[in-house]
Amino acid sequence: MNHIRVTSKGSVIKAILFVFILGAVFFTAISLINLDMTKFFERLENVPGVLSNMMAIDLSVIPDALLSIVTSLALAFLTLVVAVFVAMLLSFLAASTITPNRYLAIFIKGFFAIIRAVPSLVWGLMVIASLGFGYTSGFIAMLLPAVGYLFKSFTGSIEEVGSEIIEAMRSTGASWLSIIFHGLLPLCITSFVSWITVRFEGNVEESIGLGIIGVGGIGLLLTQSISTYNYGQTTTIIIMICLLMFMIELMATKIKNKIKFGNI
Repeated sequence: MNHIRVTSKGSVIKAILFVFILGAVFFTAISLINLDMTKFFERLENVPGVLSNMMAIDLSVIPDALLSIVTSLALAFLTLVVAVFVAMLLSFLAASTITPNRYLAIFIKGFFAIIRAVPSLVWGLMVIASLGFGYTSGFIAMLLPAVGYLFKSFTGSIEEVGSEIIEAMRSTGASWLSIIFHGLLPLCITSFVSWITVRFEGNVEESIGLGIIGVGGIGLLLTQSISTYNYGQTTTIIIMICLLMFMIELMATKIKNKIKFGNI
């Protein structure tokens, strides 16, 4: 009876080699970061005490927390609006299928590759060091990575459309702006909206994270409660942040479903 091979001859060897390399990288990483598991297990006995303290709820912080949440949302939304317009303009200038100048496209893509390589927290620290604490610093620190993320996403969506419609419109004498507004935007708008909802979630998370380093909002309030060992306020604020992110996730999922089934 003849046996039918369902895998290539070298696939098993490749799989074993891959597992071996992965294991080697894993243990190399452990040695590089010097994990002290002994200290970890020694300090596990502190966990029940901390959890016990965190079981408290302080309702008095809710008004201040709600105001801080609104502030963080306002900062995230304002940054998103500005980032959408800037990223949309730059993405049409940089998309390979529609760019008016190939060298301009290369420059813009290279510039934002550098922007995306720097974490938003690092941008926040640099901006705060330059401009001081406050919402202005938070806005600028969030704007740079937001534009970088949306620029890459929008550019990819534009380039996926294909060049056929662009060539067809050019053959009719359509201008660059006409091709964008009447040809590309109607085809890309649903994917744009999807990327925008994803980025809004990221903006809210970043506004909370930047608040921890002094920008303001709910992150700053959380840092203050932690630094004063006010476990009741800390727990209450964490619960409110979790509820906020859950509601945003529900909203984003609803919008994505509408896009998926053609209701938007």
